[in-house]
Amino acid sequence: MTRAQFSADRDAISTSITGIEDLENGRQIAADLRSTSREQVRERLSRFRGILRGTLPDTPYEKAAPTLPDASTVQSKFLAPLDDMASLWTRINADTATTGFTPPLLIADYTLADFQTDLAGLRAAFAAVTAAENDLDLARKERDALLPPAKERMVQYRAMVEATFGEEHPLTLTLPTLSSSPGSTPDAVTVSGEWDAVSSEAVLTWTASGNTNLQQYEIRVSPGATYDAATASTAGQVLAGTEEFRTTQELLNPGDVATFKVYVILTTGNEAGSNAATITRP
Repeated sequence: MTRAQFSADRDAISTSITGIEDLENGRQIAADLRSTSREQVRERLSRFRGILRGTLPDTPYEKAAPTLPDASTVQSKFLAPLDDMASLWTRINADTATTGFTPPLLIADYTLADFQTDLAGLRAAFAAVTAAENDLDLARKERDALLPPAKERMVQYRAMVEATFGEEHPLTLTLPTLSSSPGSTPDAVTVSGEWDAVSSEAVLTWTASGNTNLQQYEIRVSPGATYDAATASTAGQVLAGTEEFRTTQELLNPGDVATFKVYVILTTGNEAGSNAATITRP
């Protein structure tokens, strides 16, 4: 292993990290588009139910109206009542026997064909998020595969320099530290979070760290109700002395769920994560 070879390995890791940031942006964009599409189609179902009550009261169609899915439910359960709506709407448009009703059924100037197009778009949006998440997961695994060999080379290099020049030589004393010294991990803070309906933001507050080497707090977030350090992204940083943070990251649309942790970051580079705080946007 030459210096040039190690530099190439370092550059490959750097490129991988940068690529992950780009893929994370792509995943976030796809998730936001899915949330927007999901809310729009859900609103169509809500209006469809109202149209049935007003246009076809006391008919089997009104009684068969699908229920509104929860905005945060899983894909299969969210799409089922929408498919039910498309099927029921098709039957209604073919009905020429119900007294007082002339097909087709319209929601203002919105047609069944419009809804079918929007429903197909929602399915594509769900698929785009899945593809983006798979790409991101693969990229993280590829990055993680690069790290252990690089660290092993650094461990070997430290041992070689120390053996060659001795423990007190300037080259030995200026070698970078590869792991935290015992007892250097800071105490974690305790965080709580809630949704502020007035400002339409998630609000996180936490206990202050008493570590004398405190540099800043870093807020990290995972989409969903479970915090995953491997997929978490940085929502922001605040300096020592601040114990509150507001954000809408991963919470752009009603029903979105995100889980946060606040990390204590020391000037020595050591860190510790708080408990997880899950927030749902109403």
